[in-house]
Amino acid sequence: MDKAVVILYLQKENRKIDIEVPLNISAKELVIALNEAYNLNIDVEDISKCYLKCENPIALLKGDTSLKEYGVRNGSIIRTP
Repeated sequence: MDKAVVILYLQKENRKIDIEVPLNISAKELVIALNEAYNLNIDVEDISKCYLKCENPIALLKGDTSLKEYGVRNGSIIRTP
């Protein structure tokens, strides 16, 4: 299984955390998992409106597209709302 170590930037707390994520999961699954793990208070009732910002590559991570398809890699930065 392909994995990447990314930097999760929790903007409300101004804190950065290195996390390892599998690249074969969808952006939607990542949003739900991070929301639960870090109590981000993202309303996932309408998951189609949920996304995370990414740098390296620059993208809005959302939907059923896999992290690998987005080009997420070691050192990518994922920002929470």
